[in-house]
Amino acid sequence: MTSDTLSMAPGQPGRESTTDRCHELARTERGWERCHRDEHPADGRHHVRDRSWSTASSPLLLLGQPCTGACRWPDQVQAYRGTGKGRHY
Repeated sequence: MTSDTLSMAPGQPGRESTTDRCHELARTERGWERCHRDEHPADGRHHVRDRSWSTASSPLLLLGQPCTGACRWPDQVQAYRGTGKGRHY
């Protein structure tokens, strides 16, 4: 069964209860990952793990983008529903 809870990496306890984290999500192989950055202008790039993207213009995804000083939050991942390993005929 898939859990709907968000999993977080250790670090910065207590900050998840505030509202200053960016709400943008990226679909990755791990599930829906939330942007590592604080709320930022629409023209600023969003970031999760090794990728960044912008919602201001075309949503061009860039891979191989390491975290910078703007990344203030730990990983937050929500698993996809119905992704259990099983046979599909």
